[in-house]
Formats: sequence, structure tokens, C-alpha cells
Amino acid sequence: MNHIAVVSGSESITAQARSYAEYRVFAVMARHAPRVRSVKVVLRYTEDGGARHQATCAVTVTLESASSFRIRGTGPHVYAAINRAVERFGIALARRVEQPLLPVIEPSFRRSLSE
Repeated sequence: MNHIAVVSGSESITAQARSYAEYRVFAVMARHAPRVRSVKVVLRYTEDGGARHQATCAVTVTLESASSFRIRGTGPHVYAAINRAVERFGIALARRVEQPLLPVIEPSFRRSLSE
């Protein structure tokens, strides 16, 4: 695992909230760390159809296989959004890295098998 970046789009999101997000992401992906290239977490507040603000946590993951995926969670405050996103992140990460890989057979080797 190379890098976990946590950024916020709002000054009202504290360093403590960013540290919490980093801790939660690391705790979930630790067992899959060799297969994860990078993780980016974006925390921000958005308006939800008016004056009510919702916190959003978006987690973007790039795997060593060069594939990537994004998970998002929202909540009434930043910690709820982090918890929801990290729960979904754990499920999605496990599904992607624990899938059995099919062997790749080179075309030249395939020809020698058929002869």
C-alpha cells in the first residue's frame, strides 16, 4: 500500500475528523494492503435540497491490478458519513480482492497444448 490521502472541501471539517477517516480506512484495508495502490478520501458538506447540510465521505481506491472503484456515504455529520462509507468500502474491497483469479494462458503456450 503506497498512500492514503484524506482531503476536505470545507474548513469546518477538523483535523480530528480527517485523522478518524484515515484510521478507519486503514483499519478496514490493512489485510488487503499489498493489493491496494492508493486510497483517496474526500470529506465535505453539501446542501440537501435547501439549507440542511449533509456530510459526504467519498472513498476512491486504486488497486495494484490498475482497477479502481469509488464508494460514497452520507450522514447528518462527518463521522456518520465516514462510518457509512467505510462500511461499504470494506465490503466492496473484500469482493474485489478475494475473487479467484483465472489463469492467463499465453497464445503460444495454447498452441503447444493443442499439438
